[in-house]
Amino acid sequence: MTTPIYKSLVDEQIEELPSDRMILAFTHTKWLGALSLAHDAGIPDVHAWSGRACMCGEWTVAYEVKA
Repeated sequence: MTTPIYKSLVDEQIEELPSDRMILAFTHTKWLGALSLAHDAGIPDVHAWSGRACMCGEWTVAYEVKA
């Protein structure tokens, strides 16, 4: 395993999290599909995301949750 030359945005966000929190991320080709995956995983309010992005036609929605 190699160490990257620079930290990614995700690495920086993880370092800023309190120790009792984690990020759950769900990806899908459609926005509603990503929200549906979050709902299926037990996220109570899927519209209360902490981050979202669409890159190359793939939606990612992220939630900061207590561990």
